[in-house]
Amino acid sequence: MSLTELLAISPVDGRYREDVQELAPFCSEFALIKNRVKVEVEYLLALESVGMIGFDSAERLALRNTYVHLSEEDAQLIKNIETKGVSGINNGKKTDHDVKSVELFLKHVYKNSTLNRAMELFHIFLTSEDVNNICYSVMLKDAVYKCLIPALVKLEDKLVAMGDQYKAMPMPGRSHGQHAIPTTVGKELMIFGERVAKQMKDLSEISLEGKLNGAMGNYSAFYAGKPDVDWQKFSKAFVESFGLKHNPFTTQIEPHDSMADMFYKLAHINTILLGTDQDMWGYISDEYFVQKREEGVVGSSTMPQKINPIKFENSEGNLGIANAFLHYFATKLPVSRFQRDLSDSTVQRWIGTALGAALVAYKNTLRGLNKCEPGAVYLGNDLDKHWEMLSEPIQQMLRVEGIPDAYNMLKDLTQGRNWTRDDVVNFADKAPVRPEVRDKILALTPFNYVGKAPELTVDSIARVKDILGDVKRCA
Repeated sequence: MSLTELLAISPVDGRYREDVQELAPFCSEFALIKNRVKVEVEYLLALESVGMIGFDSAERLALRNTYVHLSEEDAQLIKNIETKGVSGINNGKKTDHDVKSVELFLKHVYKNSTLNRAMELFHIFLTSEDVNNICYSVMLKDAVYKCLIPALVKLEDKLVAMGDQYKAMPMPGRSHGQHAIPTTVGKELMIFGERVAKQMKDLSEISLEGKLNGAMGNYSAFYAGKPDVDWQKFSKAFVESFGLKHNPFTTQIEPHDSMADMFYKLAHINTILLGTDQDMWGYISDEYFVQKREEGVVGSSTMPQKINPIKFENSEGNLGIANAFLHYFATKLPVSRFQRDLSDSTVQRWIGTALGAALVAYKNTLRGLNKCEPGAVYLGNDLDKHWEMLSEPIQQMLRVEGIPDAYNMLKDLTQGRNWTRDDVVNFADKAPVRPEVRDKILALTPFNYVGKAPELTVDSIARVKDILGDVKRCA
């Protein structure tokens, strides 16, 4: 059977394929093979700088076109060299080695050309990890910068827009699930917006690392073959040419510490958004937010009235899946037995799955926000039912006036009870306070006791816009 979305084992390649397809150029098996070919070709070309070979412009173009125009058929041939064996290559025997198969492919492509003189220079001095670590770092960097960060920016733009639109709209604050004191809708949304933005800035500043120093990290093969070259300088320039930070001191493998930093940061962003999803779910349940009806969309197979908050639920679930992978990557990849074991190889192949789950989540949180709006009527009714939320400011006014035990006075009157406007008026009429204090109490309502929430939200929006500007420039 040919692979289709219905036959895919992983939902990121099946049910959610449309949402994650932009990751394919960076996280697929084809992308990995293409990047390996690129590293091998660029390494061969770089050897020209140390006098090991020379190329004319046509040969350089031909070499680079090998990876620029690598086809699926080319990639399949490389895969076949690894897993099946191909007649005329490696005596028709499978290599069972993915990087060696790339080397044999390149030798096969150019064996009948002027480049056949370079045959023994493909992969010379290198170990497989010299190729793979650069490939995976480049692929991860591109996937995060070109797919995940743009999706997060769209989500942040929506939170900023809602924060601005509803910065002064009052809503009951909930502490321990109970009515506490009023806040504003926009302010509570921008709390999430600014938290995510701060982590995005940190994410955009992580420099993924790469190494090129041979089988034990000591440049042994390099200096054995060509002792008159400054291979450390060569290695640094080569790694940095891929937009990576050079790691000069490693075992056989690049230790993946910078990758771990990126995985932890992504997991932190996901954790914040998981809280966003759960709060939005709760607000919808309490009718603080209402969902827009979509023509033809069914909420229940038996209850016609329902509009389920499925976008937030989907996002929550996928964020959990992503974080399970990301936390594992961050704790597994920096650990290798002695100078090298191969357990990281299979683990890194799951990176695309984790990023895919995260990308699905970001898009569904945005969809959830796009299909809901504050339930103004219910918010107003709920605020008006809970004038006891004013017990905080009233008791603070009394304490400023020097009235003893004001906290307990208000606690006895309001704890476990719902106050109305009349209760506030009756209390103000009897309270032993100056007339101007009485007037201040009477001026309080659950609709206006929001402190500096609107102004704080405006300040937050400005900060987030600045951060997003920096992130976009980095990306």
